Amino acid sequence: MGLFGLYLFAAFAWLGTTPATLGLALLTVAFVSNRPDWRSLGRDPAVRLGLILLGFLIAHSLVQAMLAPSAERTVTILGGGLDWLKLMLFIPLAHWCAGRPERVRRLLLLAALGFTLAVLRKIDWANFGPEFFSTRFESYLPAIAFGMFTGLGALGLIIVRQAFWGRFPAGWPRRLGVILWALWLLFMLEGLLLSQSRGSWLAFISALTVLVILEWRGYSAAKGTRLRHQRYWLVLPVVGVILLGGLLAQTQTVQKRFSEHTDTLIDIVRGETATVESDPVGLRFKALLFARDIWGERPWFGWGAGTSRELIAASGRPEALFDQDHWLPHLHNTYAEILVQFGAVGLTLIAALVWVLARSGFKAGRAGRLPADLGRFYLVAFVFVLIWCLFNYRVVRTDWLFFWILVVGTLHGLSGGRGATSPDAQAQAGNPMASR
Repeated sequence: MGLFGLYLFAAFAWLGTTPATLGLALLTVAFVSNRPDWRSLGRDPAVRLGLILLGFLIAHSLVQAMLAPSAERTVTILGGGLDWLKLMLFIPLAHWCAGRPERVRRLLLLAALGFTLAVLRKIDWANFGPEFFSTRFESYLPAIAFGMFTGLGALGLIIVRQAFWGRFPAGWPRRLGVILWALWLLFMLEGLLLSQSRGSWLAFISALTVLVILEWRGYSAAKGTRLRHQRYWLVLPVVGVILLGGLLAQTQTVQKRFSEHTDTLIDIVRGETATVESDPVGLRFKALLFARDIWGERPWFGWGAGTSRELIAASGRPEALFDQDHWLPHLHNTYAEILVQFGAVGLTLIAALVWVLARSGFKAGRAGRLPADLGRFYLVAFVFVLIWCLFNYRVVRTDWLFFWILVVGTLHGLSGGRGATSPDAQAQAGNPMASR
């Protein structure tokens, strides 16, 4: 039941909320009923810190709810706290990964396939035409969220390319696999461009830079030795051509997005904040100023889970926080949101959990439990998300919640040390930059 729930969750994480939730419930119930070694789990630094954060979230939400000035605020805090608690469901998912890299690859592949099918389902094929490629795609997710998932999808396909090709027998099936991979990569890159999300583009460029450095180091380390699948290194220039071709085909869109609101950005850099326009850049800046002010009133423990929207509406600053016909729904910055909701204590605990997870992943890579290609994926995804979070906040949204559970759960499932080290991982242990 646990494995069925695991694959059901991965396949429908972005394809269907109901079956994905069912899968998550099944794997969680199976995890508890399977009677895991609680003492061993308690010695796991990530699990231990996760439980500390869990206790903090529960206590924090209960206390803040009791101190809330209204019944509406109480409901908001309790509901928001419950949403944050769901982030800890990465622990049962990690259990079912069982330290098996091939299982993790299948899960990530299923999730990417489900996401792709969901996007294809949302395209208006009846009116599909050339204008589609010059229009911002928001039929499935908000643009910046769509940009995040397509950007990560493209990076993931580049990183695990050899594992993907290896699923096809040698000969013409392998060549067909390479063609399918290239088309899938092109689909993800086009989705990233169609998001027209500058935050996602900046995160992608930064993460891609890190990936190029890692790939180059891997290539340099392998010089003078016989490279397996050497001819497939020729695909890397193909990836570059695809990237360049996509940019050239939509140069006008890219230039327009990066040239918009530059006057506002210049005013902010110069310190002329009194005259900042209420455009997307100006609104984000004013939201950060508001976050600084409101956090300063309760710096240690914040205002409670999910309260930023009500605080914005009650701010009395329509000139700063009103976007056309509505108040800003959040602060458009994940770090500012955490500070306002949970204070410095909450931000420290969350940052510590992320650090411990990243550190355990690095140690697992050194020990050979985390294959090099998956290690690069988690590192690149980490860089991407760190930058992306500067521009938006979706932590408790279903799509982002499922992303956290899947990615963090699979990372912890490989780095927690459960299960025997796979032959592939052992082969790569001596070369952490191998591309398998």
